[in-house]
Amino acid sequence: MSDEVTVEYVKGLKNDKNVLLIDVREPSELEKTGTIPGSINIPLATLEQTLQSSSNEDFQNLYKRDKPSLDTALVFSCHMGRRSQMALNAAKKLGYMNAKHYPGGWAGWAKETNTN
Repeated sequence: MSDEVTVEYVKGLKNDKNVLLIDVREPSELEKTGTIPGSINIPLATLEQTLQSSSNEDFQNLYKRDKPSLDTALVFSCHMGRRSQMALNAAKKLGYMNAKHYPGGWAGWAKETNTN
């Protein structure tokens, strides 16, 4: 089973509360480009600590979503796929076995959806 998802799959996540789409870029990058609809931002530098140490209450306050359990479906994205692959590897080390990444990242999203 592949650890990658397609842009078509990501397009379907906007209102899917069963899958958590996490953009691991820095907030300054998101300000310049925008975000994939339905995603939350957890920068790669803080991802492991956030997934491992934050309480459900803190996670909900920050991201308006429940903190993912180890069986929650996660999809990571970044700009072009390198950091999302690193995020996927980190999540799997923490026990998140239902995690994937979108290798197209923001660049692929913008191209496929004509977002500038």
